[in-house]
Amino acid sequence: MKINNILSFYFSKSLLNSLIFCTLISSGFIFLIDSIELSRRISKSNDSDIMLALKLAFLKLPGMIFEILPFIVLFASLSTFFVLARRSELIIARASGISIWRLLFPGVSLIMIIGLFTVIVLQPLIATSTYKFKELEARFIRGQPSLVTLSENGLWLKDINQADNTYRIINSLGLEKQASNLEKVIFFNHSKSGKLISRFDAESALLINNSWELNNIWIYEREKKPEFKNKITIKTNLTSSQIQENFAPPETISVWNLPRFIKIAEQAGFTATRHKTKFYSILIFPLFLSSMLIIAAPFSVRFIRSEKTNTLILSGLLCGLLLYTLSNVISAFGASGSINPILSAWSPPLLAILLGVSALIFIEEG
Repeated sequence: MKINNILSFYFSKSLLNSLIFCTLISSGFIFLIDSIELSRRISKSNDSDIMLALKLAFLKLPGMIFEILPFIVLFASLSTFFVLARRSELIIARASGISIWRLLFPGVSLIMIIGLFTVIVLQPLIATSTYKFKELEARFIRGQPSLVTLSENGLWLKDINQADNTYRIINSLGLEKQASNLEKVIFFNHSKSGKLISRFDAESALLINNSWELNNIWIYEREKKPEFKNKITIKTNLTSSQIQENFAPPETISVWNLPRFIKIAEQAGFTATRHKTKFYSILIFPLFLSSMLIIAAPFSVRFIRSEKTNTLILSGLLCGLLLYTLSNVISAFGASGSINPILSAWSPPLLAILLGVSALIFIEEG
């Protein structure tokens, strides 16, 4: 029992070192590529600003690491088993009667702990960083200063007039799925300095041809009596597609806030399928990380019995890459509503675990 505990600690430590090393290498590479790409995009929209590019790359980095973490786990697992096999430590452990399941248990436990810590603690921080990145990207690169938020008080939208830098805050209690027809709307019109100029209370507002068409409006201005109009038109730089694009992407919302957000979004008239799919994917994330280790195990065991180590490593990487790609494809189907969100989140890790366990049983029996 003492030997098993020592081996478990040793394998866990080796896997953790590989994970840290692979994460650092991936982070450096991603940061470099994103910095270059963001610098190029910034130079097209305005004057080149290297500090802004570095800031955006830094804010984007946590979200990118979160997305590729399953592949990092796969590569770290393969490299760990490869090093142990090259040192003949795997051969000694197997020759002493320790089963492959006993060898995998500490690694799976470590990955599950890392996955739970990532979901519970790190994901909310990653969501905040991603939201800040998308906000700055929209403002400085895409030239879309409008921001959309959703709360129990309805939809809140900021519409900036780029000609004179005045802006309006728009509140709506309901809208169509196309985000072009708002119901029970209030326009808070502000000056450049932020001073409230007027308020429009409208029964509805239709966004068409870069204009807001307000119906049945009460107009409130300072030191003036309220005035009622049947219809007025207000110019805007917004389009319905821009509103949908700026509407809180699921990766910018904490896992703790997603259930409440989904409920509010559906009550407001939005389809929250993407957010449901993301929520279930985050919940199953620790199991998905563990499935990558299990997928790597069959190829790792063969290191002991084969001289074609490079071929086995490449096969393991390709298998993991196919699984990762399949997971993204299934998630896309789930986000579009083509398949059930729960099914889209659960099927890739369960499929990986079943394939990995089946391959291990076949190799062990062989």
